[in-house]
Amino acid sequence: MGILEGAIIGGVIGAVVVIAQSSAKLNRYKTVMKSVPEPVDYSGVYHYASFKRYKNFFKFYDSYGALYMVGNMVYYKTKEKETPVAFNMQECSIQLEPDWRWLKWFSITTPAGEKYYFNSNKMGAFKNNSDETLKGFEVIKAKTTA
Repeated sequence: MGILEGAIIGGVIGAVVVIAQSSAKLNRYKTVMKSVPEPVDYSGVYHYASFKRYKNFFKFYDSYGALYMVGNMVYYKTKEKETPVAFNMQECSIQLEPDWRWLKWFSITTPAGEKYYFNSNKMGAFKNNSDETLKGFEVIKAKTTA
């Protein structure tokens, strides 16, 4: 097998992995959102990172799941039957973080000073798209400052 054939096979395998991962994230998101009883003001597929993981060179998130907002509360949930992490946005703050790994991130800081980092990106062929991260940030920020 030549270099060209190996590159083509590697590219195909890489594309299959990206498509499978995107499908798994979307399926998890849909399953989690079916378990939310009340209507939501905003929701999206997000990655969560602790500070330690956020700054890690190799793996930059701890988990992925649904980030959603109901009234002044923001929730993050990775599995249908688990209790979500809840943020009362009348007590917590939200801010955009500097771009890291070519991605947009925002953080939610609790009254105790603990930061939770969130990112929602779509893999692209040449560039990752973080538009959903910026949209989520704007929706949450607008609801908390109103």
